[in-house]
Amino acid sequence: MARVIAGVFLFLAALAPAASAQSFNAQEQAEIRAIVREYLVRNPDVLREALDSLEARVTSERWQEVRSDPRDFSIGPADAPIVIVEFFDYRCPYCHAALEWVSEVVRTRNDVRVVLKELPILSDQSMEAARAAVASIPQGRYWQFHRGLMAHRGELDSSAIDTIARRAGLDVPRMRRAMQSADITALLEDNRAHALDYSISGTPGFIINGELVPGFNQEQLDARLRQATREARERREAAR
Repeated sequence: MARVIAGVFLFLAALAPAASAQSFNAQEQAEIRAIVREYLVRNPDVLREALDSLEARVTSERWQEVRSDPRDFSIGPADAPIVIVEFFDYRCPYCHAALEWVSEVVRTRNDVRVVLKELPILSDQSMEAARAAVASIPQGRYWQFHRGLMAHRGELDSSAIDTIARRAGLDVPRMRRAMQSADITALLEDNRAHALDYSISGTPGFIINGELVPGFNQEQLDARLRQATREARERREAAR
């Protein structure tokens, strides 16, 4: 019986099966389940707290993965206290409209890092442009190319993409060879999965320090950025 009680406490401490720590026979396992069930029925706050803790951990891990993928292009200090992740499509007019806001944040804020995630969902041209953009990263001209693609109006066919790439200083044949990489396919698929995790069904979608701001609403974006700035300042002061 002592082993059963020990197993119960292990379960409640870790909120995981007691068998993960030691092995129990069928009778002991049944006793543990019965005791745990009775405890949780009598103390539902324990389960609620555990679920809240699990949700917080999953949310934190998801945000860390989204904000820190080394495959993405980012601009701004690596240790910036505020991180803005933008999911976008080069054929999205609202993403075009958001370019000025994003560029202004990059230009004026030294406490913000912007992470750009291609989410080509609108057309085949979107996909081709996204592949070209990711393929440009090793050449060190992504930001110039990105701004050119976002500023373009009209059809974004292969000829237009190549013209914008040349203007951005890219080696176009090298870019074209890199565009078919399986690594780029994997990155775009991961971006789509991350977007689904955050319930992003259209572009653009902004995540600022873990909180989603859907679409391009400058007032909402500015409000969330101010809030994130206050939170970062409070964390900094608390750490002193």
